[in-house]
Amino acid sequence: MNENKALPLLFAPLKFGRIELKNRIVMPPAATCLGEDAKLDFYVTRAKGGVGLIQLPPGSVDPASEYAPSVPLYHDQAIPTLARLVDAIHAAGAVVSIQLWHGGRQLHVSDSDTAPVAPSPIAWSRGSRVPRELSIPEIEELIDKFARAAVRAQSAGVDFVEIHGAHGYLVSEFFSPQSNQRNDGYGGDIPGRARFAVEIIRRIKEKAGEHFPVSCRMNGADNVAGGLELDDARAIAQTLESAGLDLISISAGVYGSCPTIVPYVDAPNGCNVPLAEGVKRAVNIPVIAAGRINDPRLAEEILAAGKADLVGMFRALVTDPELPGKAARGEFAEIRKCIACNTCTDALDLGPIMCTVNPAFGREKELAIVLATRKKKVLVIGGGPAGLEAARVAALRGHEVTLYDKKPRLGGQWLLAAAPPHKQEFIELVNYHTQQLDKLGVTVILDKEVSPSLVEEIKPDAVVVATGAVPLELSLPGINHHSVSNAWDVLQGDVETGKSVLVVGGGNVGLETAHFLAEKGRQVTVIEKLKQVGTDMGGTVRFLLLRTLKEYGVTIARSTELKQLTPDGITVYRNGQEEVWPRFDNVVLAVGAQPLNVLATALKDVVEELYVIGDAAAPRRAVDAIREGAETGCRI
Repeated sequence: MNENKALPLLFAPLKFGRIELKNRIVMPPAATCLGEDAKLDFYVTRAKGGVGLIQLPPGSVDPASEYAPSVPLYHDQAIPTLARLVDAIHAAGAVVSIQLWHGGRQLHVSDSDTAPVAPSPIAWSRGSRVPRELSIPEIEELIDKFARAAVRAQSAGVDFVEIHGAHGYLVSEFFSPQSNQRNDGYGGDIPGRARFAVEIIRRIKEKAGEHFPVSCRMNGADNVAGGLELDDARAIAQTLESAGLDLISISAGVYGSCPTIVPYVDAPNGCNVPLAEGVKRAVNIPVIAAGRINDPRLAEEILAAGKADLVGMFRALVTDPELPGKAARGEFAEIRKCIACNTCTDALDLGPIMCTVNPAFGREKELAIVLATRKKKVLVIGGGPAGLEAARVAALRGHEVTLYDKKPRLGGQWLLAAAPPHKQEFIELVNYHTQQLDKLGVTVILDKEVSPSLVEEIKPDAVVVATGAVPLELSLPGINHHSVSNAWDVLQGDVETGKSVLVVGGGNVGLETAHFLAEKGRQVTVIEKLKQVGTDMGGTVRFLLLRTLKEYGVTIARSTELKQLTPDGITVYRNGQEEVWPRFDNVVLAVGAQPLNVLATALKDVVEELYVIGDAAAPRRAVDAIREGAETGCRI
């Protein structure tokens, strides 16, 4: 019996088919690119944390549609490895499913002689490959491949399978009138566009047994011109239910609207819930809602309003695998919230996903908290992301920790990251650490700069220098003729600019500063000496920000370098040619940072156990600084 009074619906069991879930919390499928052992640790940690259902990331049904992190469910050799993972998750207390996937026209085909396949020969974007239209015999063969993949997954012990019919992949392409313009029985009206999925469902039931549950993840909306919209999604969902579907999961977006697949912080919490609600009103099978649901109280509200039957919380469970247990105990302040910074998804371009908020993601065993063999007196200097995490982990391990920061508020440069429009939720990271340090008994002393003499007076066993960085300045002819300031001062509100502003530097800080100023009604021009801007940003975040800057009318000049300022204007070199531009009211520098590590140098001969981390060692991304803080806390 569910005795949770604060969240009675979230922790109520749910039964569909022969499956019974202990609660309504779902970890939806998403690629991680983790190795097999790390992946097992990752999912087992979440299962132990109390999640009801773990949906494993896509398994390829066809070798022609394989991609690196997918499970090769087109071959029996996949069964033993998958079974090992499934058994471990079951032992930890969660129900397990796996997604069946074919990339369709969105598949990254490396062989130049091989075109991707799709319902119709329509490329997903102007620059992508035109796919080859599937013949009816090929469609029939793929239906059988989906079913055979389901049987392999069943042999590995999964409780059910999910057809990936969302995000513009093959099944999704059949649903969409934009990508499916066939005039045979697999296109046209709703029954035609749903037929491919209907026949997959029926074939799986034939081969795996009619009582083997089948789910489908589909879009409530594609968010592209001519794509699938909610009314059609509702009708397709009804058709799939009639074919024997047991569960449906609602998402949104395709590659042409990629940021809506994994919503950024500028999207409202629960942004796709209205789509799930629309589908739920049309069907009688359980519906999963997902999309920026990072708080169990929001999840309870969604269930209470009858908008969905289950809630997908992938990123929320990445940031805090213990979220279900904490929520069940009413420990909401203890939850380490996802801030939707999209570091996780953008990291997939280079390798395994990473998490800014949870540095132990993917390294659960390596960064597990183990009590120190000897309690030490630890001094952490600097209350930015790296210092906060080092202090938290060191305190968890039993050390006596004191943290100093020369500013009146914790957060360091992360406060600047939270300053641009729509990023205020980033401050949750600082709020969490502040609460944790207080709970763990860490002594926090603000508004006081640490000197070598103070360190000698404190006599710590170990010192962590996390003093951050300072912005780089430019030494240019005539710089005194203009009102010149650095981007950090602008973002923290110390500088009020005039109407026209030149931002020098088109990296992350420069572009975010341009957004900050443009929203305040300033006329902003950004110059960058490289050919591209935002090269230090993740792909989806860069795409969104550049689109927003374009909407605000921000001018971006690439391959442009500031050379001189005069009383009447500025001189730049643009594409190798000198140009003279009119004067701007303000010039804002965003040209990088340099370590602030004078104290670290002075302490080398004073402290035996000394760590220099984060930007104090070298400017770096927050995800790297926080992970270094965790590693240091584990090492002391």
